[in-house]
Amino acid sequence: MNDIAADLTTMIGLVFTLLGAGITAYAVILKEDDAILIGVSRYASESREENLNLPMVRNLLWSSWAARVGLISVCFGTFLQLIPIFLRLAQ
Repeated sequence: MNDIAADLTTMIGLVFTLLGAGITAYAVILKEDDAILIGVSRYASESREENLNLPMVRNLLWSSWAARVGLISVCFGTFLQLIPIFLRLAQ
């Protein structure tokens, strides 16, 4: 019985890790148009392509990309840790 309780507690903890990573990533993942809106001065170019090349916009988009990669890594690692728990509980 202690093994089942330990597995369930671990599983709940991993789900919270996954949920927290998703919420954190959601807060920083941006679309290109959102990055332009946040990172471009109102006096900047009218051209979307020129605005996408501004340093602040590029930095925001890089951060957004890194958040996506981080979230995918955390999700993958969490699922790898959940597999043996599910296999043990299925026996």
